[in-house]
Amino acid sequence: MKTNLFWTLIHKEWTEQLRSGRLVILLAVFLFFGISSPLIAKFIPDILQSLMKGQNIILHIPAATWQDAIAQFVKNLSQMGLFVVILLSMGTVAKEKENGTASFLLVKPVSRNLFILSKFSAQLLVLFVSISLGFLAMVFYTKVFFGTFPMIAFVESTLVLFLYLTVVQFVTILFSVLMKTQIVAGLLAFVTSFIISGVSMLGKPGLFSPGHLLDEIQTCLNGSLMDWKPFAGAFIILLCCVGISLRYFRNWEN
Repeated sequence: MKTNLFWTLIHKEWTEQLRSGRLVILLAVFLFFGISSPLIAKFIPDILQSLMKGQNIILHIPAATWQDAIAQFVKNLSQMGLFVVILLSMGTVAKEKENGTASFLLVKPVSRNLFILSKFSAQLLVLFVSISLGFLAMVFYTKVFFGTFPMIAFVESTLVLFLYLTVVQFVTILFSVLMKTQIVAGLLAFVTSFIISGVSMLGKPGLFSPGHLLDEIQTCLNGSLMDWKPFAGAFIILLCCVGISLRYFRNWEN
């Protein structure tokens, strides 16, 4: 019974994502960066050289490689992609508290824990589908412009990037649960994302910051052994976000 109810809530979330256009926007953003990243990596050096020649400046830029394409992909999604993820996740619970949908659902036989877990699960699924679409586009165009490249290393690096964005997404949902309005939730999520990046520079304790996951992507592409610390920090934050959300919403007065 609870399993059927859980999947019903997931279906509700997907329907809402489609109706509001948030799913389409996230898919479009990730697809855009999946296509544009190899293009930028391929043609930017040629464009820069053409501009420099016009000013009689000799500039030797090495030919672009698949590493440049992947680096561009990671950079785009860890910056602009992160921005979009926060914007589309900040109303996950706060918006439903504002418009009364949450109160209506909780009158029905829907447990508060199930309600919150369905929110995290649905948003995680949306993010996974979106980054998978961007990954497929990235693979195709990287293959077209740069030929062969280590697929396994790229899959691993994309999964690490997915974990990084998941941390940001879960933090955003946490604030969406805690705050009364989605605007405040979004602002706090942005601030927290900067704090996570800043903590990564604090010596040994900073090694556990999920901000170091972006460094581990390059380590992965180089074929070196990745450090477990930022992964441990990321999973601890994910568990804390879900746990705190469940505990707070259990006592929420609707």
